[in-house]
Amino acid sequence: MRRNLLFLSVDAKLIARLEPALTGDCILMSADPRAQDIGAVAARFHPDIVLIDAGAHTGARTMLERMASVRAQFPALPLVAIGDEMSAQLILASFRAGVDDFVDRDASDAEIRTTVLSRLRDVAVQDGVAALVHVLSPAPSDEDADLALNIASLIAAAPGGRRVLLIDLALPVTTARTALGLEFGFTLSAALRDMARLDKAFLDQALARAPDTGLYVLPLADDETDAALPAPRDLTVLVRIFRSLFDTVVVHWGAFSRQAARGGDTGGTVFLGCNQRFSAIRNAKAFLASLRGVADAAEPVLAIHQLDTNLVPSPDDIVRATGARQSLVLRTGWGALALAHNRGRPLALAAPSPYSDALRTRLAEIGLLPPAQTENSTLKLLHWLNRARAG
Repeated sequence: MRRNLLFLSVDAKLIARLEPALTGDCILMSADPRAQDIGAVAARFHPDIVLIDAGAHTGARTMLERMASVRAQFPALPLVAIGDEMSAQLILASFRAGVDDFVDRDASDAEIRTTVLSRLRDVAVQDGVAALVHVLSPAPSDEDADLALNIASLIAAAPGGRRVLLIDLALPVTTARTALGLEFGFTLSAALRDMARLDKAFLDQALARAPDTGLYVLPLADDETDAALPAPRDLTVLVRIFRSLFDTVVVHWGAFSRQAARGGDTGGTVFLGCNQRFSAIRNAKAFLASLRGVADAAEPVLAIHQLDTNLVPSPDDIVRATGARQSLVLRTGWGALALAHNRGRPLALAAPSPYSDALRTRLAEIGLLPPAQTENSTLKLLHWLNRARAG
């Protein structure tokens, strides 16, 4: 997901250079640092980070005063100065004026991008920006929808009372109605219309919520008459808003997966669904290659739905065929998924199984779940019996 960067400079050449260097990660707006209405510009743009040209031709003292003024206007945002690294006195004075980092204007594009992104990551950790999980599908399938539902349900059910939102972009209708036994009065199209009203109090009343886990669900389409397709840019903005209102946001992209990948909006943890069909494996290989073509995109976890342990190709064959660097094998029969769906209880929250065990372990490894607690002897026995049955 791209972040908003406000660049205070009048150097047209420097602005022209930074735009392509940061375009995959940031939406850049430039403004004159001498202007008196910077606050008004920021109110419209809502920057996540501010970059200021320390070499602007306004005099050293005046520029440092500008830096101090910008720091006062944006006390919670990272402030990075870009200037001549040979001027040690300028660097020292800039830090005294309140900047958080300094980068040489002659640094490579990669170095500048790294500095900006590291500051954004620091703020995300400090401010508790929601963890973001994407479930992408080369070709939409019910198994991928179940994967997103199970990920979101496991995180919501974990101790700690975290606010977790599942955005389900499945078409033509969401499966969460029967999978969780929910009734939806608020869909994604309504959220786009009411974007200005979105806050925690409003969403607590509007969103459907699973009673056992507290998981919030926002579907794109609840029935076949409510399938207005949102613009990709609107989806990006909406996800950004929800990240400020929840602790974890899980997005099942479904048919919008390729748009998400092309737009570079796949920061966070990415799961890419794949089953044992040869067509699915071929599509997953091509999709992985396209994701790796996006600058600084997260390396996806190939989630292999092994519905039949006797069917070839095996998970190892699929990993080799797709060239996946990370993989997660989700072993379960189609009947187990269907039964969990019909009972209105996600499979990962039912009795221990190879599916839930693998998913819990991976989510704990990446910090989305606390480390697994010691199970009692009965649960352990069930766990190993299920593993033995699965082969």
